Amino acid sequence: MKNENDPLRSWLALLGTANGLKKTFDTRMRAEFGLSISRFDVLAALDRAGPDGLRAGALSQQLMVTEGNTTQVTAPLIRDRLVTRAADRQDGRAAIFKLTAKGEKTFAAIAAAHRQWVDSAFAALKPAELEQFRRMLGKINAAEPLANERAAS
Repeated sequence: MKNENDPLRSWLALLGTANGLKKTFDTRMRAEFGLSISRFDVLAALDRAGPDGLRAGALSQQLMVTEGNTTQVTAPLIRDRLVTRAADRQDGRAAIFKLTAKGEKTFAAIAAAHRQWVDSAFAALKPAELEQFRRMLGKINAAEPLANERAAS
C-alpha cells in the first residue's frame, strides 16, 4: 500500500544521498587535488567538448548555472593555466573556454580518482541492482515535476 508520504521520503533520501556523495567527493578533491567539485565539473564539460572547447553559454547550460557563476568558477582555472578563455572567431562578443594541456592532464588524474570513489560508493550494489536503480531514476519526471499535476486538472 502506497503511503502519501512515500514520494517525499524518497525525494529526501535521494537528495540526502546525492548531497552526501557530492560533499564527500568535494572534500576529497580539495584535499587531494586542490580543486572543488564545481571546478572538476567545468574540466569534465570541457574534456567532453574536445579541442574546440565550449562557448560560455553552452558551458553554463551544461553546468546548469548562470554565466556569472561560470565566470567565477573558471577564473581560478584560467589563473592556474588549466583552462583558456578566448574570443570566439565568429562572434567576438562570445567567449570560448578550452582545456590546456595541463588541464587535460589534471582532469585525467582527478577523473581516475573520482571514478574509484564512485565505484566504492556503489560497491554494495550488484550489477542488476545498479541497472534497476538507473531505470527507476529514469522514471522520475525531473524536467517538469508539475506536468502530471497539470494534466490531471
